Amino acid sequence: MARDGRPTEIFVSYSPADTAWATWIAWELEAAGYRTMIQAWDFVPGTNFIDFMDRGVSEAQLVVAVLSRNYLTSRYGRLEWQAALRADPDNPSNKLVTIRLEDVQLEGLLSTITWVDLLGVTDSGQARALSRGRTSGSR
Repeated sequence: MARDGRPTEIFVSYSPADTAWATWIAWELEAAGYRTMIQAWDFVPGTNFIDFMDRGVSEAQLVVAVLSRNYLTSRYGRLEWQAALRADPDNPSNKLVTIRLEDVQLEGLLSTITWVDLLGVTDSGQARALSRGRTSGSR
């Protein structure tokens, strides 16, 4: 459940090193009317991190994975995107959207998902349009 008690629509999966980008993405999605779950806002000290991570991935209609070098080496990031991919293996984009922040080489199953490319985007309006455009199908 999102902070306001309504069901989570989008779970934002990211590496803590990318918190600034992840919170900006979540903020933009919330401003567009989506209910998000994100570690920076929802995982409070003293709670079970693994439980929140599991609920975020399983309850959300969509998982947004924020791709960076740090994310691709993150054990928990890998678990989150893999769980989202398994939710709909015939059409993974129904559950998993990836947003690329850095020029990273995607391999294996993750390379089959079309990403939103924010690499080199410096205009916040363009970044907003790209991010919102790809996630709008989750409703």
